[in-house]
Amino acid sequence: MEFNTPQAIRKIKLSPQSTILINGKNQCKLQAMSFALKYHKVDVTETFGELTVKGVVPVGG
Repeated sequence: MEFNTPQAIRKIKLSPQSTILINGKNQCKLQAMSFALKYHKVDVTETFGELTVKGVVPVGG
């Protein structure tokens, strides 16, 4: 589901999932929240025991 940056960070922070995948790589919650800051829109999807985070709209220079 697509979220704007603050909503995505909140979703990542409050997620009970221990496995977080960013672009297919296993990362911690802090790295996922840092990654979300690079995007205006972030896709955060919860599946069986893992949270998948993908950037949708990057922050332009």
